Amino acid sequence: MIAQEFETAEDRAIQKLAESPFLRTWKRAFALATGLEAELIAAEGHEATSCQDSRTANPFCRSLQASQGCQACVATRQSLWRDAADRAATTKCFAGMREAAVPVRVGDHAIAYLVAGQIFDHSPTTEDFTPVEARLRRDGFTGEQIAELREAYAASPVMEVYRFQAATTLLVAFSLQLAAELNRLLLAEENVESPAICRAKQYINAHLDERISLDDVAAHVCVSPFYFCKIFKQATGMTLTEYVNRRRVEWAKRKLLNPHARVTEVAFDVGYQSLSQFNRSFLKYAGESPTKFREQAHTDHICEAA
Repeated sequence: MIAQEFETAEDRAIQKLAESPFLRTWKRAFALATGLEAELIAAEGHEATSCQDSRTANPFCRSLQASQGCQACVATRQSLWRDAADRAATTKCFAGMREAAVPVRVGDHAIAYLVAGQIFDHSPTTEDFTPVEARLRRDGFTGEQIAELREAYAASPVMEVYRFQAATTLLVAFSLQLAAELNRLLLAEENVESPAICRAKQYINAHLDERISLDDVAAHVCVSPFYFCKIFKQATGMTLTEYVNRRRVEWAKRKLLNPHARVTEVAFDVGYQSLSQFNRSFLKYAGESPTKFREQAHTDHICEAA
């Protein structure tokens, strides 16, 4: 069974909040007041990733990932996520940049983080880049890649420590407002769907990488297959097969962002029994082939880094 990368009521609530005018307005005000871009990241079911996945990463971080990737970035974010499970936390990466994460808590656990940073606390110097360059060379970066990264490094934003701490305090204050809004959205989710549909989605999501049959899902929610088809289509606007395939394609999209993951492996990891079946479903629901999707995603990262 899998325990991550699927849609839950919390995922949907976070997605709604991320797309809301409420959050967009605050992020704009926060950026104008502090000079920092803030990002809302789901916590449950999402392992800490590198800055490649961040739309607000600074040019050095984006260039680093577009060039080759960096395990040091992943390790730094994993540490930040652990430290921020209960309270605001800050970290400094191998390149000397600061980042803050503040938990957005609903009940007794964090379901999202407000993240901001990737800034220096002093203007970077040539001497500061020397150990960074040594690390990059050990990791296999070429001279041309390092030259590009040196330029991005020197152009990275700077913020005094006391201002960064003040910005983190603003994140903490806003996280309380977000928690209240998420609570409201979660209650709305509970009121919209019947218990049978909620249990069915939980079962589907928990078995997404396995064979899922109509009889199994209907039996799990204690209704007949015929009745289940009717209520599921009314609640979701999709048949069971359509819903399962959409969920698998969305999960596959996340996995395909990893340049080292083979398309065949992704297909079987998300529950498809054949590569041809996976390709057909992906084309139907994503509008392009898995290979083209990954090439486009990679191109977008390079363009953002330019």
